[in-house]
Order: sequence, then C-alpha cells, then structure tokens
Amino acid sequence: MRRASVGSVLVLVLLLVGIAFLAGFYFGLRSQAPTTAEVPAAQSCVKLRVINDRDYYPTLLSLLGSANKSIYVAMFEFKSDTEEISKIVELLISKAKKGVDVKVVLENSVDSNELTYRRLLDNGVMVRYDTRSRTTHAKLVIVDGRYVIVGSHNWSYMAMMRNHEASVLIDDAAIAQVYTEYFASIWRGD
Repeated sequence: MRRASVGSVLVLVLLLVGIAFLAGFYFGLRSQAPTTAEVPAAQSCVKLRVINDRDYYPTLLSLLGSANKSIYVAMFEFKSDTEEISKIVELLISKAKKGVDVKVVLENSVDSNELTYRRLLDNGVMVRYDTRSRTTHAKLVIVDGRYVIVGSHNWSYMAMMRNHEASVLIDDAAIAQVYTEYFASIWRGD
C-alpha cells in the first residue's frame, strides 16, 4: 500500500510540474512582443523578382535611382571602399539632397561601415548605428513605400560582384508597410 501511495504522489508531482511548465511557456509566449506580422491579403497579386548574384547591383541602382519619396536601408555591411559601392553612397546622398527621405541603419560592430557612415553623415543623410544590445544582420531596402529588397546581399564589392547571394525584390505596398514598421523599430533602437 505504501508503494502505491508513493507512486501516486510522484505521478501527481510530475503532472503538476508539467502543467506549471506548459502554463509558464504559454504565458511567456503571450507576453513577448510579436516578431512577425501577417500581411493583409492584397487585391492583386504580389509581384516578386528573384535577384541573385550579379543581378542585384543593377536592380538596386535602378530602384534607388527611381525613388521619389523614401529610401530606408538596414544593412549589416555597407563597405564603400570600391567604385561600385561608392556609387550607391553617392546615389543616396543625391536623393537626400533632392528631398527624398533617406534613412540608413548600419551594424555598429562592423568596422568597414565607418567610412560609409562618415560619408553619409557628412553629406546630410540620416544615418545611425543600431543599438549595441542588438546585431542588425538584416539586408533590407524599402523604397517609396512600395518596393522591398530583402535577402543575403550585403552592400560590399564581394557580395555584389563575387559571391553567390540570394535576394528578392517585392513589389507590394502591404508588404512594404510591414517592413517599414519593422525598419522604424530598428531606427528607434527597439
């Protein structure tokens, strides 16, 4: 009889521990800020274009060149020590001087971002490093609240001209809005 009661107590304790774990897990998930957002169903189809490897650079230059309202960039590495990548810097500076809202967030732990940071800042582009408590590993561009480029391309010569990289260009205002809100949270240092 004694073994049965010890066994019953042990089962009851394990059951209570399991319930406590599940409750803690459930309430812990509910208290966290969401890290994803649902994109509302669009009236029309989302337009996607794969821009791998060398296709990225001319696509980026064309998209930035056509910007009329805004360019938001979150970039892990923006290494502007070559003519090709310097063209991107000059395009951002030119757009900012024409009144386009240009904002750039760079990863603070990447030393090669310093040259770009200084050039942008010295020429009136709104640029900042992300907070030290987070790593901005994103490679994200949002243009005119409509176009989004997201993928693996850093803004460096190697990424643009040599590496195998995989990115996509998205033409959809609803998706751009979700990414604009995400960019704004990075910009604020959330």
